[in-house]
Amino acid sequence: MSAVAARKPHYEDVPPDVVSAFTFREFRWPSFPFNWHYHPELELTLIVAGSGLRFVGDAVEEFRDGDLCLLGADTPHCWASHANAPSGVASLVIQFQPDSWGPAFWSLPELRAVRDLFARARRGLAIQSATRQVVARTILDMPHQPHGAWERLSMLITILVRIAESSDCRPLATSGYEMPARAAANKKLGQILGFIHAHLDQDLRQRDAARAAGMSVQSFSHFFRRCVGKTYVAYVNGLKVSTVCRLLLETDQSITEAAYAASFNNLSHFNAQFRRLKGMTPRQFRQHAKDVTPGEFQSPSDWLGRLA
Repeated sequence: MSAVAARKPHYEDVPPDVVSAFTFREFRWPSFPFNWHYHPELELTLIVAGSGLRFVGDAVEEFRDGDLCLLGADTPHCWASHANAPSGVASLVIQFQPDSWGPAFWSLPELRAVRDLFARARRGLAIQSATRQVVARTILDMPHQPHGAWERLSMLITILVRIAESSDCRPLATSGYEMPARAAANKKLGQILGFIHAHLDQDLRQRDAARAAGMSVQSFSHFFRRCVGKTYVAYVNGLKVSTVCRLLLETDQSITEAAYAASFNNLSHFNAQFRRLKGMTPRQFRQHAKDVTPGEFQSPSDWLGRLA
């Protein structure tokens, strides 16, 4: 495991743009370094030129020119070039904190779908098909508008509404990074999910969670599937696989150690669940982190792009 891949994501301080409601940056480098980081701002990233591996939460996928993703607050991420990739990459990045716009703004009925979008983006969303083409064209046109002008803000709001109302968004990270949007509005579900996360290092059976919730196993099973959209077992397995992914990316623990740390007591079951959810073996997942551009983390001053 490389020294770079065995680092926890670092916090990135994104200085606010004093004349705009959001930050728009253009990055141009020889390559994208492995810069595993997070920040409280939501981020919309368009890869103008480049290819390699995209890390979002516990998802690792190939990317190329035109890759477009929306990332939620505090979701660890980076785009990293392959070690032998051709020189010359570019990206356009929009970053903003919705809270800084005021809660009343996002309470407008017309923006209800966008509020839900922000919650879904915590897993990272790959924007595809026709929506990707429309949004990418709008982002590419933003630098042609005056910095700090209303036209740019209007374009961003239009982009967010278009994405929110589209079916062309694919979640990236698995359930370990997911908190169903309905949880905040459902106290019972919030308590259940909190209990599951707090006891994930134990062999937590459905009957234990049902007992903690004061429900019968059958009632709990129906309630959980209706609210979360998957069975209790599928949700917990997703959380455990997500935990293993974090350990494989951020530590030097062996695959077996990571599996046991995530409460997988049967390695055959663990390998089957990992392959089913990630589409690759744990060894292949860890190998991805070795296949990207080597080097130490960039300092914040090196990482900041040019304000456009």
